[in-house]
Amino acid sequence: MIEQINASDLIKMYNKFLQSDISKEFGDVKKIGYYHCIDSDLRFFYPMVTGSEKFYEHLQNLEWYYMDEKAEYDYANNFIKESDLVLEIGCGKGAFAQKISTKKYVGLEFSRKAKEIALSKGIIIENESIQSHSVAHPAKYDVVCAFQVLEHVSEIRSFIESSIKALKPGGLLIYSIPSADSFLSIITNHIFNMPPHHVSFWSDKCLKHIAEIFGMKIVNIEHEKLADIHKVWWASSIILESLRNWLGVQSDVVDMSLKYKVLKKISLLTGEVLAKGLINPKVLPQGHSVTVVYQKPEHI
Repeated sequence: MIEQINASDLIKMYNKFLQSDISKEFGDVKKIGYYHCIDSDLRFFYPMVTGSEKFYEHLQNLEWYYMDEKAEYDYANNFIKESDLVLEIGCGKGAFAQKISTKKYVGLEFSRKAKEIALSKGIIIENESIQSHSVAHPAKYDVVCAFQVLEHVSEIRSFIESSIKALKPGGLLIYSIPSADSFLSIITNHIFNMPPHHVSFWSDKCLKHIAEIFGMKIVNIEHEKLADIHKVWWASSIILESLRNWLGVQSDVVDMSLKYKVLKKISLLTGEVLAKGLINPKVLPQGHSVTVVYQKPEHI
């Protein structure tokens, strides 16, 4: 275990950000461990407290939560043909469906509100899990994709197995997730990278491990460049990390101390200045997300 976190600290941070009490999401859980699997390089929280539909309804009120424009959408679209039958897991309100050339699309989404929005645009969405859907529709789809979903699920193995089960032999599986190889790995108090929102954190080594375990071929792993909206975040996080190393302050996942708050304020003010000069693409680091494309063998 890397660190033990008080559920009360997470509740406090979420309540402040969302202006809503989410304490019921944690039930009787008082402590949550943050772990690192040496073999796979996966980092995860346990118990894996995941958000309810009500929790995600709160998040839908945030303008940026279901973005219509994402770099991973454009990248994934390169692998989709007009004749392909596409399944998207955790499709939100169906923004990706409007980016692809094929009209043969099915989305899976637990949020009934998101389904209503999608249906108003003529996009087919089912309020169903991939586990249930793959049983009813095995080997049906040319492409199965999930954008910013894998990090939310507690039943990781069955989620991946079911994604593969729904694929035709030779079909493509596309996952896009926050990258543990990016600046996100050094962010303290990144509340949306913790339960009940995110419960796992994936590096490239993890993604390669998936291919080994499930007998999939990796077509490509693509890291996005730092997005404009994340430049201040990246710059301030690098400055904060430098200050902590200089002062010998430990980098924790959760830090409620006054010292951290002071260092964060200094880093944010300096980062806003630094970010204004980040205009040359050649100096931009890896951004928030990574997209991996797997291929299912023909014989499975």
